[in-house]
Amino acid sequence: MNEFEERFNPRVAEAIAAATKAAPYPSLVGFEVVEQTPGRIVCRLPVRDGLMNGVGTVHGGAIGSLVDHVLSVVVYPLVEVGMWVATLELKTSYLAPVRAGDIVAEATVLSLRKRLGTVRVDVHNAVGDSRSLVATALGTVYVREPP
Repeated sequence: MNEFEERFNPRVAEAIAAATKAAPYPSLVGFEVVEQTPGRIVCRLPVRDGLMNGVGTVHGGAIGSLVDHVLSVVVYPLVEVGMWVATLELKTSYLAPVRAGDIVAEATVLSLRKRLGTVRVDVHNAVGDSRSLVATALGTVYVREPP
């Protein structure tokens, strides 16, 4: 059992998956929740022409948006219902270009206190049976009551 199992709310996790499909920005970009476990989420973004930059690779902003999304949504099932989770700090290292397939981001909560959490995100490019690491990120989130 990991340290987040007792705090994990499966109903919130289901709501996160549904909101990712329905919310304006995530649905516009094309994010999809693939898997959730306590303290971990996997989301994918299919590569398409609208995500490409002028040199034929996925724009870093598309990958950055996916990273920022999973950074916060991985925390929601672990905190009190109604709390907000906001990115305070995010550092992303881009390791390789993406041209095809799916972009798959896996976020793992490393630490979660009352108001602050630390999350690691590994981003892979999945093409067929092949997966390669294309970015890695580390971020801090702030957990607060809604304004």
